[in-house]
Amino acid sequence: MKILDKGVLDPSFMDFQLPTDFAKDFLYYTVQSGHFYCTEDYAVERNTINQYLLLYVRSGSFYATTPEDSVIANKDEVILLDCCHRHSYGCKTPGDFLWFHYNGCSSAAYYDYLHTKSGILYSGPQVSMTQTWFQNILQQGKQMPANESLTSLYIDRILTSLTMPQTAAPGIGMLDPALNYISQHYEQQLMLEDLAELCNISTSHFIRLFKKQLHCTPHEYILLYRIRQSKNLLISSSYNIEDIAEMCGFNSPSHFARAFKKINILTPTEFRSVQF
Repeated sequence: MKILDKGVLDPSFMDFQLPTDFAKDFLYYTVQSGHFYCTEDYAVERNTINQYLLLYVRSGSFYATTPEDSVIANKDEVILLDCCHRHSYGCKTPGDFLWFHYNGCSSAAYYDYLHTKSGILYSGPQVSMTQTWFQNILQQGKQMPANESLTSLYIDRILTSLTMPQTAAPGIGMLDPALNYISQHYEQQLMLEDLAELCNISTSHFIRLFKKQLHCTPHEYILLYRIRQSKNLLISSSYNIEDIAEMCGFNSPSHFARAFKKINILTPTEFRSVQF
């Protein structure tokens, strides 16, 4: 179909999709998709539409703004927008982009996670690789009926790629001394001040960096690490529950049992009886 939007050139195209009830309930699904070639006149401004937008820049540069973000995307970069809130985007220098509006599955939660982690602009080798999946989604969007499971898979692959670090994250390497120490001394009492000192940073900086890079507090990480080690011991050894609690750094068997059940639903004894 011919695109009448100002600033959109031939051979641009756009397709509309009609997702089934099954796709709406259980899959990621597309609502619209297309490939636009644009001049600087192309611009979109919306208050709200109950969809999410993924946009892959193939050439030129494009801008996007929300109440919280303002970015410029260049070749092989991706913009992710929550269209449920006020937003705008358009062409800064002539170019072309692949795009689709989508929803379903865990779209809202995934957007919130990605936005908190990295904002709305994504780049890097893992992002440039998503161009093929964008093209596959556009191809499926032309089909009727489309293979909705494949479309959902491609969207999931794109979103998963956006979770990968865009560059080598210096914060992860900075935390390595503390992470290595935890893995070797998880059975001992661990103090945040000591872990921060290993990384040559203040305790407050250590906590902030930990939450930013690993999405949990140091205390949560240590607890999960101890629980993980206790699972291995419960399944692979004949140690009693009291010994395992002590070996994994818990203050008492009752503390161990409460923490284990809160995370795993099962008690340590119940977990041990499961046949894996």
